[in-house]
This record gives sequence, C-alpha cells and structure tokens, in this order.
Amino acid sequence: MTRKTELTLVGLGFTAEESNKIVENSIIRFYPRNSVILSPPFTGESVFIIIEGGVQVLAINSENEEVTIAHYKNGEYFVGIEFSDIPNTTLVRAIEPSRLLELRMNWLKTLLPQASASVKQVAENMFKGLEKQGAKLSEAIQQKQAITDILRAISTSPSDLNLLLTAVVENAANLCDANDAGIMQVDNDHLVMVAKYGPSQLWPIGWKRKISRDWVTGRTVVDCKSIHILDLQAESSEFPEGAGYAKKYGHRTVYTVPLTREGVAIGAILIRRFKVAPVTEKQRDLLRTFSDQVTIAIENVRLFNEINEKSIQLKEQSGELAQWNDKLEFRVAEQVAQLEQFAKLEHELKVASDIQKSMLPRTIPEFEGYEIYANMIPAKTVGGDFYDFIPLSDDSLAIAIGDVADKGFPAALFMAMVRSFLRAETHHGVSPKKVLEGVNNHLLELNDKDIFVTILLGILNNKTKQFTYTRAGHELPVLVDFKGSVKQLHKGKGQALGVFDKLTLDEEHFNLSDKSMMVLYTDGITDAINGDNQMFGLQGLLHTVSDMPQQSVGCVCEELFRAVNKHQSHLPQYDDMTVIAVKAVGV
Repeated sequence: MTRKTELTLVGLGFTAEESNKIVENSIIRFYPRNSVILSPPFTGESVFIIIEGGVQVLAINSENEEVTIAHYKNGEYFVGIEFSDIPNTTLVRAIEPSRLLELRMNWLKTLLPQASASVKQVAENMFKGLEKQGAKLSEAIQQKQAITDILRAISTSPSDLNLLLTAVVENAANLCDANDAGIMQVDNDHLVMVAKYGPSQLWPIGWKRKISRDWVTGRTVVDCKSIHILDLQAESSEFPEGAGYAKKYGHRTVYTVPLTREGVAIGAILIRRFKVAPVTEKQRDLLRTFSDQVTIAIENVRLFNEINEKSIQLKEQSGELAQWNDKLEFRVAEQVAQLEQFAKLEHELKVASDIQKSMLPRTIPEFEGYEIYANMIPAKTVGGDFYDFIPLSDDSLAIAIGDVADKGFPAALFMAMVRSFLRAETHHGVSPKKVLEGVNNHLLELNDKDIFVTILLGILNNKTKQFTYTRAGHELPVLVDFKGSVKQLHKGKGQALGVFDKLTLDEEHFNLSDKSMMVLYTDGITDAINGDNQMFGLQGLLHTVSDMPQQSVGCVCEELFRAVNKHQSHLPQYDDMTVIAVKAVGV
C-alpha cells in the first residue's frame, strides 16, 4: 500500500490496519486524462475512492450535449448514478491522470457485521454521503436541464415570449420547492403580472399595481435587488399590505429577484411558499440565472419587433433608392436582406454603422507640412454628417465636411449619395465653387424629399500655404495661431445644396502657416444643449481650442468632444458631431 493510499483511507476515518485490509480486498486502477471511468448502465456494485487526480460527472441530454454537473478530487468518493425520472444519462470522466481505489459494496457490507464501531461509523458516513451525493447530482441535473431548455427556447422562438415565460415560472416553482411563481414586468410606473404558475388566486395574469417600496416586488424593482422574506405574515410593520395578502391567501416565505437591463430593473421574478422555509443559496442562484434568461428573452422580443418595424420602413424606402449608384444600392439591398433574417437589433445597427463608416475615409492622409485629424460621432448609430479628403496632386489636397439636414437612416443614405457626387465632381484645377455647383445640379435632379445638405469644401496647397474654400451654408472655419489667438474670418455668401436652382456662393481663402491651426466642424458641436437648455455655442468651441494651441490635432478634436459631452451632462446627444483639425507643422 502506498503512502498516498494510506493517507487517503485514514483521511476517511479508517485505521492503518483497516486500510490495509481494504486495499487487500480492492482494486487500484489508473485512468489517463479524458478516459471514461463509468458510463451507463450503472450497477452500483462499487464505490470509487480517489487516491490522486480528479474526475468530473457529466450529464448528457437528448441532443447528446455534455454538461458538467460535479467535480471530485483527492480523498473524495463516488458511485455511478442513473436517474430514471430525468431525460439525461450521466458518465464519469478523468479530468487529469488519476489513480482510484475500487471498493466492492458487497464486500464492505459483508465486513460491517464483524467490524469495529469506528469502521461501521465510517461506512455509515460513506453510505449517507453517497445518498446526499445522488440527491445533489439529481438536483443539479434538473436545474441544468431547465436552464438548457429555456436557453434553447430563447434561441429557437425569440418572438414567443409567453411560451418562454410560462416555462420559466413552472421551472422556478418546481425546482425551488415553491407553491406559486410569477413574473412581473414594468409598464411605465406600474408592474404587470405577465406569467404565473401555481394554485394561488392572488394576482392573476394581467393584474397591475403601481410601483413602490410598500410591497415586496415593488421594492425589488425600486431598489433593483433581491428580497428574501422568511415569513411575510409576520412582516406587518414593514409590509402591512403584503402581510394582509399573505394571511388571506396563505403564503409565508417570499423571494423576489429583479430583471435588470443595463443596471435598471425592468421587472421581477417572485416565488411564494405556503410554509416557512428559507430559500437556499442554490435556489437563489438558479432564480438569478432565470432572471438573466428572462431579461434576454424580453430584450430579444423588443429587438425583434423593432427590427420588423425597421424592415417595413426600409422596404417602403427601397423604391426611392432606384437611381442611386450601383455600389450603394448593392450594399443597402444586402443589409435589408440581412435585417429581415436576424432577430437582434444590435446586429442590424452594427451593419448599418459599418456601411456608413465604409463611406468615410479609412485613413487620414499624410500631407507634407501639415498634421491632420478627423472624427465623426453620429447621434444615432448612423447619421448624416460626413467628411472626406481627396488628393488632387502632390501639393494639393481637397478637404470637405458636410451636414445633411436629417438624422438616422435617411440622412446616412443621402450623405452617401452626396459624397459620391462630391468625389465625381472634384478634380485638379476645378475650383471648390464649381465643384459644389455641380453637386447641387445632381441633387436637384434626384432629391424629391426636400432634404438638403450644408458643405464646406476647400483646397489646401502646401506650396503656397493657402486654403481656398467655398461654404455652402456651412459653419465658418476657425483659425487659431500658435499662441491660441482666434482669427475672425469673413462670412461670405453661401447657400445649402439641394434647394436652389441658382446658387449664390463665394470663394474665400486664407493662409495656414506658422504653426497655425484650422478647425472645421458641424453644428452638432455648437448646438449641443445642457439641462438648462443652454447651447455649447461657438464660444464654447473657441474657448476649448484656444486653450490647446500647442497640442496635437488629435488631442484638440477629442478634447472638444469631451467638452461637449461634459456640457450635455446626462442628456442624450441630439445631433451628429464632426470635427476636422489641420495644423501647419513645417517641413
């Protein structure tokens, strides 16, 4: 007998002499990693004591999926267990090289009549331990089977919420030894019973009550945390109305778990017992898991409905896209087809956002003598702001920034069309004014929805250090010298594109040199408001950029976004925000 074997048996309560006798009448087996130790059918003829190594107990469901339900290590023991009332089989597998002592149950039982009192006690403890082990494994399998069934229902029937909620409350009641279970969902300032299981007539499906801390489930939602009441009938001072209901309908122990999304309670699961019996930690964990699953299901239905609505909207708009360029038409059609197939709004919005990002420059161009940075943050997942850089020659770079007078999908699609026209019209030797006049003509032919766009298009020459631009209804550039002083630029004439047959446009220019910096922006920056309805304004922009004349253009732009977000505080972003910064850095 090895030292490890002796220590293991002594650790179970046997003496050294008894341990030797056990080893003489047992078999010591070695199992490599991942080898199966026991599989159905189980005879229960042997108990396995782990000398070294470790094993896992796996449940295999009807889909042949394996789920780990228990682990055993050095000094612990197990037998094969089969559960006739559960649609699972189980097997035991080594999770590392393991050495096990196989002890025949018949021999152990034969030994007991003439064994010492201490051996009888150890054996009795082992038998009781195996009974408890079986009960725990049975409970674990039932819980994991319930969780698996619910997850499968979520994935296969994302829009059938009632079926899923009914399954959850039934499993919650049965697996948590409760007489009654229910799910309540937030509806404005009320909670509504949306699923129920059990004989209690209290709170039928559809019952509604105002949310407050005066009743248990209401307090769970307000405080966004679980509540365990051992005997609600005895809680008259804390929950007077709830205690009254408990006395009338007979329930005693109550446990509630919030359904939370992004830290906010959107409902709760509750179980009730007609006896005073504390809810165990395992049962609480199970209910918390159910809570997570119900939250996912509710969110899936919400997203599923939103996707259907957006799919309908996109179908209605598809007829208006017939004359757009082939590339955009292909991408939009591809995304519409995907949106009709997916059941999650996040996926749909991510795809739309990727489309818009693909319309923007993938990289900021390197232009000799200048440092350039740009960024756009849409108010929604997609928006109508855009910027572009079009190299014209080694010493000329066209820079554009625009703002479509709309938000969301229509603005993003219109923005893509404008950008295509802008790139088609911009060529070396063609002035910004002529380019914008050409873009305007294209828009007047295609735009029947009265959507317009403001654009500032300029050409930067790194030889002359001159920036020549035309402003079609867009905000003026901001020019800051290396000391932080802001130069006021002349506000020439400039009308938005897509509205007037004959445009009035001026062409302006200024020198961008000597470490000076130019900032171009959309009105989402200046028009951002705070809780007092005060705009960030041009003064907010000037104050921010004038404090950073020596910083990199990337730092200036991101600090400007941070300043706007700080100004808005908790309010949502109302409009798209875009910033381009160009600084003369010399050669």
